[in-house]
Parts: sequence; C-alpha cells; structure tokens
Amino acid sequence: MGRRIPTAEEYEKQIRYTRDEIEARLRSLGQEIDRDFPDGVILLIYLRAAAVFGCDLLRKITVDADIDFLSIGRYQVDENESPLLFLRQDATVNLFRQNVLLCTDIVRSGFTMHFLLQQLKAKNPKSLQICTLLHNEDQQLLPLPLAYIGFDTSYASLCGYGMHFKGQGRQFPDIVELIKEDQ
Repeated sequence: MGRRIPTAEEYEKQIRYTRDEIEARLRSLGQEIDRDFPDGVILLIYLRAAAVFGCDLLRKITVDADIDFLSIGRYQVDENESPLLFLRQDATVNLFRQNVLLCTDIVRSGFTMHFLLQQLKAKNPKSLQICTLLHNEDQQLLPLPLAYIGFDTSYASLCGYGMHFKGQGRQFPDIVELIKEDQ
C-alpha cells in the first residue's frame, strides 16, 4: 500500500510573515505601483496561489487598474524529463499596448514565470513586469523582470495567504513555514 502524505495540519507551523506584515508590505507595493503606472495598469494574477495576494494588492492601488487571471497546466511526457507547460486559462482582457503586471505568489526557479512571459509578450503589451509576494533568489535559475518583490525568502515549505501545501493551508491568514516534527 502507498505511503500516506501528511497534511498541512500535521506539521508544526512557524509564522514566517504575519498578516500585519503582509498588509504593510502590500500598502508599500501599492504606492510604488501608483508611482510607476500613473496611466493605469492591468494586474494579471496567476491562479490559484496568487489570488489572495493579487486581489489584496488591487485594493492598495489608487490608479486606474483592471484585473484578470491566468493559469497553467503541466503534463509529463517522460518521467525522466521536466513536465511540459501549457496555458490552461489565458487572459481575457486586451493586453495590447497596456501596462501589465504579472502577479504571482512565489518565484523560485523562474521557469513558470518565464513560460508565462513568453506567452504574454505575443500580446504586445506596452510593458510587462512581474510582482511577486515571495522571492527565493537562491533557487532562481532564469533572469526575470522582477519589478516588485514583497519579501525575499529562503527555501521552505510555505503555505497560507492563498498558498497551499499539497492542496491544503490556503486559508491560513499568515504565511507559515511547515516544519516536519521528528518521529
């Protein structure tokens, strides 16, 4: 029989970023975005993990802003190779000659954001940059236009504030690190 996968509830949780710290950082990011995009911006939110972050960020922006969502899917052709990515849900708003800010929960290797940037560049936006809640610079392998970073973080199993661990923990109001208890 297969090994049971532990749930987020079974891990010890250490708060990495409190809801108040997140709120303060979003306020600051909103001010930066207002300054940089006085003519408006489209927030393109990467689903599902960045949904909470993107919607909260939208409320901190005072310039004209629109919002849309996109998501990707992955499929494995060969177990010895990396999975192939495809757009599962594309943007529905017109991005042509618009300022576009791709919002994500975390940038690690950069492969997912690189894929999305390539897809979005074909829509000829005026500008295309990334806003990430969390950035793990030590793991980043590809250069990306990271214009706005909420927090720099080290690698860990994180969840909460919309991010999940094996499908769980999105509802935690803080971003928590899951620490496996020694058995």
